[in-house]
Amino acid sequence: MRHLPRPVRPRATLALLLLAASVPLAAQVRVTPPPERQATPAPAPPPAATRLALPKRGLQVLPAAAPSTRHLARIEGLRDSGQAALEPPLPEGWALAGFELRFLNGDHKLRRIGVTGGERFAQVTLADQNGDDPFRASIRYTGLPGVQVRQVVADGGGKFEVPLPGPAPADSTLVLSGFEFRRADGTDANLRNIAVWAVPERNRFIVSLTDDQGLDFRGLEATLGAAALNAVLPLPGIMETVTPIASTQALQRATSHGIRKMSGQYRGYRVTLQYAWVPRSRVEREGALAGGDRRHRPPPSRIDALQGFEFTFNNSDHHLLGLGVNAGGDGGVLFQDNNTDDPIQWSVAYLTLKP
Repeated sequence: MRHLPRPVRPRATLALLLLAASVPLAAQVRVTPPPERQATPAPAPPPAATRLALPKRGLQVLPAAAPSTRHLARIEGLRDSGQAALEPPLPEGWALAGFELRFLNGDHKLRRIGVTGGERFAQVTLADQNGDDPFRASIRYTGLPGVQVRQVVADGGGKFEVPLPGPAPADSTLVLSGFEFRRADGTDANLRNIAVWAVPERNRFIVSLTDDQGLDFRGLEATLGAAALNAVLPLPGIMETVTPIASTQALQRATSHGIRKMSGQYRGYRVTLQYAWVPRSRVEREGALAGGDRRHRPPPSRIDALQGFEFTFNNSDHHLLGLGVNAGGDGGVLFQDNNTDDPIQWSVAYLTLKP
């Protein structure tokens, strides 16, 4: 008997069909990962000859300091005081680099002496009591564009310190731009010691205008320069009090009115100082000269700005024929009466500036 195949149940058939259909579907599913991020190559540096143009907006360019300049003034035949024309005119700032003041008719007692600067003229003065003696003047300045010149006036006697108004600028040093010593009108005296010495670390000057009245001169020749440099040794004749006058009042006090004939036991005088603070970045070197005679000693470097000078007659006070430092630009000095037989001692401090 022949057996016929059993018919497939519809439900089973349907389940088999669904299973068969699900297998290929699962096999065809692929998980595709995200594409890898490609690194952006850095731009190649520009060729050596290529210059990148920077936008001008917001770009600050700091100007370099203007170079220093040289200025001279010479005049002959003045009496008491007067002006010497400067060639070329001075810029806003300047330093005294040299000077010489000399009577033309012999030595005299001293009432006033000095050199102060201005834009087109230097004010020079050299006189005894009556101011009728002719003199000649030679002045050498270094122009310092961008540097401000200030002025202070002080009354005192003997040797004393002149504190400068306001704080000292950072990273700067002090230079002398001009000076004038003045005793009371109607008076004069011999000269034993004269000095202007900057002490930048203490923001002041030391000044001296003395004759043999009221001072103990034992060891005087070694005191002023050493005290200024070391700032510790006492000065003979130093005043405990001094009357500094701010620069805004200096012009009002420029005459001799109010100068005391005596300041304690010392002969009174008024000193006017012009000065400037120079950034140390403009200084090439600090220099000094000193001597116990009048032989010429060439400076080791160019004298661009005086920081101080001191001159002393070692034996007694004397009349004065002339006073000078570096007037010819060669470091020479002048300090004498009518002859050169008196022992002296002198010292000079200065700066050589960068071109």
